[in-house]
Amino acid sequence: MPKFPGIKGIFLDEDPLIEQGSKRLRGIGIPDCGLKKSDLKKDESAYIDAKYIRKSPPELPEVSEPTVVRHFTRLSSWNMCVDTVFYPLGSCTMKYNPKINEKIASLENIKNLHPLTPAGLIQPVLKIVYDFNEILCGLTGLAEFGFAPQAGAAGEFAGLKIIKKYFDLKGENRKTILVPDSSHGTNPASSVLAGFTPVEIKTGKAGTLDAEELKKFVSKDAAGIMITNPNTFGVFEKDIKKIAEIMHNNGSFVYMDGANFNAFLGSVKVSDMGIDLIQLNLHKTFSTPHGGGGPGNGAIGVVESLREFLPVPYVKVGGKSTGVEKDSGEKADGGNKSNNRKDNSYSRQVYELSEDKKNSIGRMTPFLCNFAVVLRAYAYLLSLGRENIGSVSEIAVLNANYVKKKLGKILSGSDPFEEGLCMHECVFSDKAIEENGVSTIELAKLLIDYGFHPPTVYFPKNIHGAIMIEPTETESVRTLDNFIKAVKEIKFKTKKSKAVKSPQKTKVGRVNEVLANKQPVFKY
Repeated sequence: MPKFPGIKGIFLDEDPLIEQGSKRLRGIGIPDCGLKKSDLKKDESAYIDAKYIRKSPPELPEVSEPTVVRHFTRLSSWNMCVDTVFYPLGSCTMKYNPKINEKIASLENIKNLHPLTPAGLIQPVLKIVYDFNEILCGLTGLAEFGFAPQAGAAGEFAGLKIIKKYFDLKGENRKTILVPDSSHGTNPASSVLAGFTPVEIKTGKAGTLDAEELKKFVSKDAAGIMITNPNTFGVFEKDIKKIAEIMHNNGSFVYMDGANFNAFLGSVKVSDMGIDLIQLNLHKTFSTPHGGGGPGNGAIGVVESLREFLPVPYVKVGGKSTGVEKDSGEKADGGNKSNNRKDNSYSRQVYELSEDKKNSIGRMTPFLCNFAVVLRAYAYLLSLGRENIGSVSEIAVLNANYVKKKLGKILSGSDPFEEGLCMHECVFSDKAIEENGVSTIELAKLLIDYGFHPPTVYFPKNIHGAIMIEPTETESVRTLDNFIKAVKEIKFKTKKSKAVKSPQKTKVGRVNEVLANKQPVFKY
């Protein structure tokens, strides 16, 4: 009998925190500052605009420290997260976040830095950003990265704004961006926001874009193409170099959505594919937290000819600070040095924040970047070392193909790209499970009761009832086998009457998702 993580814990009833308190109950004590209201020379309205002065005290919970700790600990036990369960979200690269990264980002001299601290006082911070840029350039073959975009879609937007400004300066009013239907879902929206009209191109039966089909859409109106590689089917675009050549011959750019960079990290440089721009989702490939764990980062990388368009500010090397070390052979009174003394003078690079990029698209954020995200990604790459970076993609691809082959036997006839290998993720249709009376959404809900976060469902949109699985390199064979066994049990042993009611072991059971989206309730 296979063992699954399952959901077997207890779920305690939980009132809103504001209902758990008592008047004047406090968990912390704030020292008396010694200042009385009578000490003020004027009424508070003289110091604070009247519209900001409260008419009554704020309605905050009055609770003790144990109440607060227990409340949030209990709430956390109701959720699935990457620290508790297998999280196989296809196209999202939800890999485990190493705790060494969190520890480094939590160091007192890091987390308490004020963003307006003068550059001269944060030289190590600026050096990290500068060095991380160098690492990414080495991994991609591109000329420079900007770290202002705070998410993958923001990185896409930045890249498209760069393309837009490039052609505006040339006096060319190019209006369209070509977007294959196998590209990331945010690409069309990013194109529109940047001032372009997206033009969809259908992919072939093999799940890839055909270079000859692309030629039908290429015109002097096309500013570029947004291509995801590997695409959202988990298939590598084998004609990528031909595609790049076609676009470049038209004077157009090739933008690559880098959300799936985990598939070839450290193994292939995108510059060799002919890519001009790419965003790298640090919260995906480089193991930094998603969502509530902290903001993301869609670092935007470009070729040499587009460096001047990157967002500002950026970190550059300024002058040099030179110092001289004392030598042990030097006399205390400053006399003659030992004949064997080496020259111990040294020079140190000075890093500056600059806005001198001539044609920059400007600021995207108030300050340089989400530094804690960059720092985590930097620590992740340094802990791997150059010799191990390629292993990330190798194991990720191996894991995905393991799932593809094993599940392919269970979900017979459901793999739209059964022939050949996938890259970092695999996708199935709902054909096999529907034969047993289970829909894609029911499979997703049932997996929760087995102790697994559901995979991505109903995406890509052109796979009927799509089930998209990305195991990443951080999952063991045991975990993958358990997941595969759970899918097998659901397919062959689950009755429709149970499927429509799942999940049944969670704190909150089956919810009306349509109603929840139309009428969200944020406050009770």
